[in-house]
Amino acid sequence: MLTFLKNNSQFAIMCLAWVFCGIINQYVGVAAVVLSVVMLKQKGMYKELILGLLFLLVMSDNRQDEALYAATAKNFYIVLISAFYFFDRKNFRGLNDYFKPFVIFFIWSAIVLTQAPMVNFTNSAMKTLSYMLLFTVTPAYFIKAFREHGEEFIKDVIMMFSCILLAGIIMIPLFPDVVFLVGRYSGVYGNPNGVGIACTLLFMLTYFASKKFPNLFNHTDLRMVYGLIILSTLLAVSRNTMMSIILFLFLARFYEMGYLAGFAILIVTIVVYELINQNIVAIVEALGLGQYLRAEAINDASGRLIAWRTAWKEIQGQFFLGRGFAYDEWFFYENRHWLSQLGHQGGVHNSWLALWMNTGLIGLILFAVGFIRTFVKALIHSRLAFPLLFAVLFSASFEAWIMGSLNPFHIVLILIITLITKDDQFNAEKEESPVPVS
Repeated sequence: MLTFLKNNSQFAIMCLAWVFCGIINQYVGVAAVVLSVVMLKQKGMYKELILGLLFLLVMSDNRQDEALYAATAKNFYIVLISAFYFFDRKNFRGLNDYFKPFVIFFIWSAIVLTQAPMVNFTNSAMKTLSYMLLFTVTPAYFIKAFREHGEEFIKDVIMMFSCILLAGIIMIPLFPDVVFLVGRYSGVYGNPNGVGIACTLLFMLTYFASKKFPNLFNHTDLRMVYGLIILSTLLAVSRNTMMSIILFLFLARFYEMGYLAGFAILIVTIVVYELINQNIVAIVEALGLGQYLRAEAINDASGRLIAWRTAWKEIQGQFFLGRGFAYDEWFFYENRHWLSQLGHQGGVHNSWLALWMNTGLIGLILFAVGFIRTFVKALIHSRLAFPLLFAVLFSASFEAWIMGSLNPFHIVLILIITLITKDDQFNAEKEESPVPVS
């Protein structure tokens, strides 16, 4: 981690400058980010451009007023790097086809904008555009970084996220009100579920990277990264993360032995999971973990059942069409008061119900087709694509992060899949990256 900070000292200083400017004033923070993006492009620092986006998305997830700048700045950021991509294609070699399986879904998403409530139309249109840009532009920057920096880029991403996790832990005794939400640890993310999803994706990214590039990390690096992930997960008491990581590791072990063994163990896993799910409270209490794992919350699904039933009832009104991107966010915000009285806070807590609310059954099917096609393509390159798929399906069934465009989670999934499918792009360009000017 110290090596990462030393080799990327100017980038680290830039990120700290963003945070400092955002604390001073929201608009000063936005201006600092925009100016930095333009300067990075002028210097041809594409790796830093995509790393900066990843960092900014994490900051935008933070609930503190001092981080409000990031929520605005990320919109300018994605527009700027998209303009760089579309108007400077000669610098983006390599086939970028991640978005192709989702083209029909994007077209449908634009069509259902006609069904969006007028008060939410602008937000819905912006969310639709940002979702398209996420799928179209960010993979191109990942490929560019692969070609210029090879596997070292992946290591830099992992180390940056590890630094973010470490920062949250260090802040516990210093700023407890910042890193805790209603008694649960959230780190620098917006809530405990957020840090949990981040840990899930970082674990899988690190696992894939260490398998693909055995010499990328030494034992100390891996112990540090995995240690931070485990500690953050335990502090957040994220059951979703624990189950997602266990599921991924369990399936990965058998899929490495062969597809037949992997499929067989998947069936067994589904059966066992259903048995455990039916008796989860009794099992947790018998193990003496009732208080730590919040057994009483498990019993009522932590308010998620309320959200799911509410979403399902709302879906009946636009079963096939949906009401446009971000409708789920708008709907749950408008009804937050009476939902809170029922014991629910937040959104729909399910990516697939969110997709259904926003794009209807037709949109859900179109997205599912693109999603499965993407993983089938990844499966050609790695047997571990199936364990990744099932872990993602599980995680996304309890949080709506797949539906988000500019959150710090979906972009990491795109990075993992690009890492799997674009193995021929690593170090494809022997061009020398520009040296940062002091």
